[in-house]
Formats: sequence, structure tokens, C-alpha cells
Amino acid sequence: GILVDEKRVNDLLAQKTGAKAVVRSGCNLLLFVCFVTLFTVLALNEPLADFRAFEGYVKRRFDTMAAMPLHEVKSGATLWNYIEKSFLPGIYGNDTEKYYYPDYTLERFLDIESGNRLFGVGRMRMLKVKPDVGCVVASSKSSYFPTCYGPFDEEAIDTTSYGPSDSSTGEPVFVYYPGTASEYIGGQISSYPSGGFMEVITSNYNDTLTTVARLRDNDWIGAGSRVIVIDWNIYNFNLMLQAACRITFEIGASGRWIPTFDVDVLMSRHLNPIASRSTEDFLIILGEVILLLFVLFYLMEEASEFIGFRRHWPYIKWEYFGDAWNIIDWLNLILMIVTLAMKVDTWNKASGLSVYIGKPAKQSLSVFMDIGPVAANVRQIRKIIAFNTVLTWFKAVKYIAILPYITTFMQTVSKSQRHLTSFLMVFLSLLYGFVLAYRVAFGEQLAEFRTIWKSFVFLSGTFLGNSDLGLVYNKAPVLGSLLIWTFVIAMFFVSMNLFHAIMISALGDLKQEEGKQNKKWEHQVEKLYEFWKHFSETMRLEYRVRTCVPGLYTRCKARRKKAKEKERERNEDFIKRTAANDAATKVMLGPGDPSLGRRRKRAHNSLNDEDYNSDSDGGSDVDLGPLREKAQLRKGGRFGEFLDDGKTEAETETSGSHLYGLKDKQDEEPDEKAVELVIQATQYVMDGLIERTHGARGVLADEMAESKEVLQKISTVLDVLQNRTKDLELCQRQLLRIT
Repeated sequence: GILVDEKRVNDLLAQKTGAKAVVRSGCNLLLFVCFVTLFTVLALNEPLADFRAFEGYVKRRFDTMAAMPLHEVKSGATLWNYIEKSFLPGIYGNDTEKYYYPDYTLERFLDIESGNRLFGVGRMRMLKVKPDVGCVVASSKSSYFPTCYGPFDEEAIDTTSYGPSDSSTGEPVFVYYPGTASEYIGGQISSYPSGGFMEVITSNYNDTLTTVARLRDNDWIGAGSRVIVIDWNIYNFNLMLQAACRITFEIGASGRWIPTFDVDVLMSRHLNPIASRSTEDFLIILGEVILLLFVLFYLMEEASEFIGFRRHWPYIKWEYFGDAWNIIDWLNLILMIVTLAMKVDTWNKASGLSVYIGKPAKQSLSVFMDIGPVAANVRQIRKIIAFNTVLTWFKAVKYIAILPYITTFMQTVSKSQRHLTSFLMVFLSLLYGFVLAYRVAFGEQLAEFRTIWKSFVFLSGTFLGNSDLGLVYNKAPVLGSLLIWTFVIAMFFVSMNLFHAIMISALGDLKQEEGKQNKKWEHQVEKLYEFWKHFSETMRLEYRVRTCVPGLYTRCKARRKKAKEKERERNEDFIKRTAANDAATKVMLGPGDPSLGRRRKRAHNSLNDEDYNSDSDGGSDVDLGPLREKAQLRKGGRFGEFLDDGKTEAETETSGSHLYGLKDKQDEEPDEKAVELVIQATQYVMDGLIERTHGARGVLADEMAESKEVLQKISTVLDVLQNRTKDLELCQRQLLRIT
């Protein structure tokens, strides 16, 4: 019979697969929670508070709190002043007399201050361009300016040695050292390779001071110089942290100097994953391995969604890539793989680095430990992790779709993604047009619009309410006002309202499916119930408890049985007390009982208008003795309007007039039995009224007798009070006579 009933079969299959679906969803959710937790722990494993404190100390010592801050460096002369007043005191301290003592011993790691030491040696390097490359002097001015130096270009780098001749070799002392072709330093004007004219900064104060004087006196910085970079490393033995410090002075072809100070704080594990061999390092390595396994698992899961098989041949489901959620999944996983690859590359680059711990007198440029590429990798890894954290937690919405209206949100984004793509193209086109307009109009006057990127950043900040457009208005009131009004109308009133319309339209379409969403939620609850039922039947919890802890099971069962018996006794006692109270009430009220003259109302299958308009109680009816229902009387005649419940109003009007004293010819008088029954009912009511009147008279006489007795007692009390009042009056008079 069950196999024939298709609905029953489908219900059984749904129950069978519902439990499995709930278990599968629960396992997927648990795995994702573990994945997100592990990723978050690994992303937050660095002591960022110590990093920022160390970085702040270095910047205060060499920049903000120094005798000459970096922003005052605007030429070659001011650069040498900064080195003498701020940089060298920051490295060697203000007490430099100790370096001239005969018994002073050079330190392998120069003590800077408070556990901070110079880690190895420092380095100064400079890049310059060839003359007359990238620039042309007008023929009319060639006699006055025979040589020009253009902006920095890697093809225009000058590698020719220059400067005074070495006393031993006769070669110029300023020599170009090539760097690694793949390593570049990003600046505000350009990107610079790792080579250049280099000089060393050692722990020997006298040698460094001599080197600086030689560079200044022999024009190490010239008209063709385009960037000067100072690199050094500081190690804090209290925090076991290393700071890779770099000051970059970019020199534009216009003569503008742009100083930049970068401090990248590194831990030992950034250079070597098990450098300190601590438990924390090993746990982090284990977490990285587990995270990689998670990534591989999700990659296989995503691949299984867009790779199908047709007749044993694989094919790609292109509609899979039409869902924005799938794109987010792939971007998230790919960024995690890139992060792991960059960490391995960082460890590989750091494997060949080692700090010089030999004799300080032999410190030279060849022992400089350049951890700039490692620091750049670590900085890039942090940026990728920061962006990927947003994607990871945003992806969590997919795994909490069991909650109501979460699916509505996801479907709203999915349904509007095509329209959002078109909106994004329109928005970016408008924004780029304004970027170019502001760049052309104000690039010469305002530094905020000197480049396209700066213009984009400024207008993006304006869109978010974090830029001051008053700068534009102050420079050009007419043009500025026109551009500001156009920007506000196009970006806010048009673009944002278009975005709101897209989202509201998508949400409105999904609102029509809200009923389906509610049914889906009920289906989820039903699946949970089926899962619990299946779990209970599978585990047989009662049987397990009875066999594992029989004593506890027996006590619990006896307690439940005793509670049921107590509940039953309580109900019986309540019924008895209720019946006794009803009987006592009737005896006490006597003929004043309102239930007299009424009887329990019979149950009806239906109600008519008269039942609705009746003033009688819902549980009783008038007691008319032998006349218990209207069906006992014959319908028709003078009483037809009041006795016929079956006729409608129209039938009644057609059959005859319903006014007293008027009757239709077809109406007939009630028969003798009906008249006799009415007379008996009337006699029964009259007898009841007489009996109740006699009873009321007796009750009234009793009440009056009781009232008389009470009044007599009150009279006695009043007499006593009167006598006491007279006695008091007599006592007062006697007292007055005595006084």
C-alpha cells in the first residue's frame, strides 16, 4: 500500500534524506567555523602593539623629535645638515667624546639606547642620471645651459665612477655597485633599482664621520642625483624585534626633494619559521599546514561545482561563473595560496642573510645585510591578508543561510549583480572623467591633483565625505563651483539613486518569493526535527540510560510516576472542593440563587439569529417545565413568526403578515395539544415564581429578624456609652469644685 502511494513514498524519502542533509550542512558549517577561526588566529598572531611602539620610537629618534626633522631637507646642503644634526646623533648618541678615548673598544653591535642596537652596518647609496638624456635644451639657451638632467629613468642611470682618485689605485673613489635586477624600491616619483653609488656606515664613529665629510666635500650629490637611500637595521633585544629602517630622498627634475621614512618591524619567524624554536612557532607552522589543507579541500569542492561529466567526458559549467558568490570564493582561496607562496619566498630570500658578528674593524660594505626585500614581502603579505580577511568573513554569509532572510540577502546580491556591473561601469566612467577634469584644472596649483592617482584619492575621499572641496573653490571660484555642482549632481543624485533603485528593485522581486522563503524556513525546522527523531531512534537514549545507569533511570522513572499521581490527586481534590463550594453557595443563597428557574442548555449543531441575539447565559436556558423546545409546538398561525426557525425572512413575508392581530388566510391556529402544553408551561413558571416569592419572604423575614437583633445590641451599646458619659461629666464637675 505504501509503494502505491506516491506522496507517502516522497515523504519517506524526504525524511530519509532530510536527516542526511542536516548532518551534511552541520558538518560543512563546523568545518567552515574551524577554517575561519584558524585563519583569524593566524592573521592576528603578530604583537602589533609592540610593533607600533618600536616603530614610533625609531621615527621619533630620527625624524619627529630629532634636532632637524626630515621635512626640512630640501637640498643637498640641508641633507648634510640633517645627517650631522639628526642622523649621526640618532645612531651614535650626543655624547661622542667617548669615541675618542684611548681605551674605547669598538662594539660589534653599537648600543643606541635602551636595549636597541645597530644590527650590523648601515649603507648610503645614490642613483644619478646621465646628462642630456630625457631632456633637451633649447638652442637659444644652449650657451647658458650647456647640460641638462632629465627625470629618473632606468635607461638613463649613470654608472660612471667619479670623485677624487684613490691614493693606492688611482681610480675614482665613488664607484657604482650593481644590484639585483629583480629588486626595486617604490617611491612617489618613480621606482628605483637596488644598485648605486654606495658608502658604508659602521659602528666606528670616526670612520663614519670621515666618510660623510669626504662625500660632502667632493660633491657626492650633484645635479644629476635623483635618489639618495639610507638603510640600517636596529635590533631590540628586549622585544626580540628587528626594525628595517630606510630613509629615501627623491629628487625631481624640477629640484623638488621628497623625503620618505619607512620602518618595517620584523620578527624572527619572518626570516626563519622556526628560528626561535619555541612552541608558538611550531604551532603557527602547524596552523599554516592545516590552513593549506583547508584551502585544497575547498578548491576541490569548488572545482566539483563547475566541472561536470557527460558520457564520461568532462565539461565546464559556464553558468557557475555567472554567480558573484563563486567568484568571491575563488578570489579568497587564490589570495590564500598567494599568501602562502609569498611566505615561502620570504623565507627563501632570508635564508641567505646573516648579520656580521666579526671584528668591528673589518666592517665594510660587503657585510651589509639588506633585509629590504624581506621587509617588502612581509608588508605585502600583511596587505593581502587584510583584504582577504574581509572576503573570508563576507563569505560566511553563505554558511548561515539557514537563518531566516539571510537567503533573501544573498539572492538580492545575486539577482542584482548584472545591473550592478553596468552601474559600476557607469560610476567608474563618471569618476574617471572628474579625475581628469580636476587634474587638468587644478594639477598645477594644488598638490592634491598633481597626478591622476592623487586626484582619484581626493575625489574618492570627497565621495565618502572626507575631503575639503573648499580648496578647489578658493583657487577658482567660478570653475570650482561648476565642477563641484556637476560632481555632486552626477555622483550623488544620479549614481547613488541609480544604485538604490537597483537594490530596491531586486529586493522587491524577491519579496514576492517571501512565502517560499517562509516555507523553506519551516522545511529547515522540520528537517531538524526529523534529524533529532532519527538521532533519538538510532541512539535509543532511554535504553542507553537504563543500561548504563540503571539506578538513576529507576529513580527518575519513580519520580515521574510519583509526580503524575500527585497531579491526579490534586485534580480530584480540586473537583471535590469546587462541587462543595457550588452546593454551599446554593444553600446559602436559597431562593436568591440566580440559577433557580434555569436549566442546563442543550447543545445545538448550529446557531440561528435568535441564538446570537439571546441574552441568556451561554451554559443555561429558561426552565419552562414540560416545554423544552419549540419543536413541541406546531408551526404556523399567529405564533408562526416566533416559532418557525426554519423559514427565512423572505418566506415569512410571503407567507403572511408578521404583525400581531393580522393573519393570513392560509395560517392555522395551534392545535389543542400545543395550547395545553403552553398552559402547563405557564403554570410551571407561575408555581416557580410563587415558590421563589415565598422563599424570598422567608429569607427577608430572617434578614429582618437578624437586623432587629443587631439594632437591639447597638441600642444596648449606646445606653452603656451614655451612662459612661454621664459618669465622666459628674467626675469633671466634682473635680472643678475641688479646684
